[in-house]
Amino acid sequence: MPTPGEPGLQQPNTMKLVEEQALERRERILQSVRDCIATQGVLELTIRDLATACRVSVPTLYRGFGSKEQLLVEAVSSFFNSDVLGDKLDNTGHTGASRLLAIIDLCSQTIEELPEYNQQLFRLFMNSDYGGRLGWDITESICQAARQALDEIRQAGELRDGVDLDVLAERIAAQCVITVLEFCNGDIAIDGFAPTFGYSAALLASAVTTGRAHSAFTERVQQSQAGARRQHNARLSRTPGQVGAGPDAAGTANHSATAG
Repeated sequence: MPTPGEPGLQQPNTMKLVEEQALERRERILQSVRDCIATQGVLELTIRDLATACRVSVPTLYRGFGSKEQLLVEAVSSFFNSDVLGDKLDNTGHTGASRLLAIIDLCSQTIEELPEYNQQLFRLFMNSDYGGRLGWDITESICQAARQALDEIRQAGELRDGVDLDVLAERIAAQCVITVLEFCNGDIAIDGFAPTFGYSAALLASAVTTGRAHSAFTERVQQSQAGARRQHNARLSRTPGQVGAGPDAAGTANHSATAG
C-alpha cells in the first residue's frame, strides 16, 4: 500500500493538474481565435492563420477541434456561454424581469460592439453545415438564461397561470435569432438591433406577466418600438411597407401602365 509521498498518492492530483492545464490551453486557443477573427474577419481566414495566431500547429487544431468551422463555432458559443450569459449576466445582480431585460441588453451589446465582424460571422455560418450548430448552441444558451429569469418571475407570483416556461423561453430566444437574421440581411441597422430585439421579446413577456414585471416589460416596449422598424434595404432595393417595390417591380408597373 503506498505511503505518503509515493507516486500512487500523487497520481490523482497530477491527473487533475494535467486536466486543468489542458482546459486552460484550450481556452487560450479559443480566445486567440476570437481575437483573430475580430481583427481579421472570417471570410478569408484559413486554418493556418488560426494556428499561427494560437501559436500551435495545424495538426494540433485539427486534433482538438476537427475543422476550422468547428473551431470557429466553439470559439463563438463558448464566449457567449461563459462571458455574455455567464460572468456579465451574473455580475448585474438582477433577478426576474430585470434579469430578462439584462439578457436582451447583453445580447444586443455583443452584436453592436463588433457589427461587421458579427455580420460576416453569421453570414458565413448561414451558408455552412455548422451554422445550424452555432444557432442551436446560442439559442439554447439564451433559452436557459431566459427560463431562469421567467422562473423567478413565476416565484414572485407575476406570471399568468398556464404559461409553459420552456415554450416562452424558446420564443424569446427565437426573437434574438430572427433579429440577427434581419441584421445580417440589411433589414435593420446596427442601432436598430437593440430596440428590435427588445421590442419583440418584451412584447411577448408583457402579454403573460402581471404586476411589476408587466410594468417593466411594457415600459421597454414603449421605449423601443420607435427604433424597431426595418430600414430601407439598399442591397435588395426594398423599403418597408412597399411589397415588391424594387426597381424591377417599378419598371414592370410603368411598362404595364404605358401599354394600357
